Amino acid sequence: MLVFGGTGGLGRMITEAAVSRGACVVTSSRSVEGPGGEQLHVPGDITSSDDRERIVDAALEELGRLDIVIIASGVVGFGPVDMTRSDAMQSLVDIDLVGPLALCGLVAPMMTDGGTIAVITGAVADTTMLGTGVYTAAKAGLSAAVAVMARDWRRQGVRCIDIRPPHTETGLSDRPEFGTAPKLGAGLTPDAVAERIWVAIEGDESVLAPSDFAATL
Repeated sequence: MLVFGGTGGLGRMITEAAVSRGACVVTSSRSVEGPGGEQLHVPGDITSSDDRERIVDAALEELGRLDIVIIASGVVGFGPVDMTRSDAMQSLVDIDLVGPLALCGLVAPMMTDGGTIAVITGAVADTTMLGTGVYTAAKAGLSAAVAVMARDWRRQGVRCIDIRPPHTETGLSDRPEFGTAPKLGAGLTPDAVAERIWVAIEGDESVLAPSDFAATL
């Protein structure tokens, strides 16, 4: 399996959960160092087409095939749309929407024997939050695209899962691309969210709504 964003707060826990299940895992992120426990870590940028192809090629060479791809990469930004520079908007949308979409389009045709693509979108795809117009647009767009891709690729045996966890204590909001995070209540723990994601992957769920994480509280 391949985990994009494998060194992030949630991606690291997803990788750990996969390794504990005996999975062979290739991870990727902008970090040079891997999360630990992975079979191979390939640094790269999800917004770069060259990097995406290089990472996927390395994973195929290491694993022989791609059966599960998890996209756990992403950034966040805060502030009203009218107070956000257009270049900052474009950067966030490239990371949170365009890059993941392009990656899905790259790996799906390679899953000739079927497979699973799990994409972490977020609770903002379901509910609005003040000062997150750009972030919400990117994540809600990605969520909608996952639903369409699930229908497009169903006949070839590729399952797409839209994962929308509520606020999780990954530290993401402490390092926004722009703006300042509002005060947020206590979030879910990354390890509990990762375990719930694995239940979905091992089962037959196609959407994990925020309410589906209630048992992890």
